Amino acid sequence: MLIRFNLLKECVAPFIAINAKQKTDELITLAGVLDRLVNDKTVVGYQNGRRKAIPFYQIVSVHTAGKKIVCETETGVYRLKERIYELIELLPAELFIQVSSAEIVSIAQIKDFSLSKTGIYQVNLINGRQTYTSRRYTQKIRRALLK
Repeated sequence: MLIRFNLLKECVAPFIAINAKQKTDELITLAGVLDRLVNDKTVVGYQNGRRKAIPFYQIVSVHTAGKKIVCETETGVYRLKERIYELIELLPAELFIQVSSAEIVSIAQIKDFSLSKTGIYQVNLINGRQTYTSRRYTQKIRRALLK
């Protein structure tokens, strides 16, 4: 089987495509194995009394809302039982960045940054939401993303 990387500058999030003449049982099995391998990492969220396993790739941000920790995805907002400091250890550093003591953002969901007059960054997300970095994390973000 040929494996090829297709690098595109305008690609926001990586994806895997299987190209073949026809769909076979072997390719369906391969797709299932790849899905479990890539999407196996999850966090448990709660919404309206229901539990849902949220794959890491669906997370837009994790932040505090009142005294609760919530996980924002494209499909909804879920309450989490973990604390921010536990989640920063759990979420992969290659995919997520902590922008303040109260928020972690998916790097793939960041549209751009704007520098304010006070020296902190405004983080504009793809879904249109805006958040701000704290001074404490500005240097870390600058080193990690704004090289």
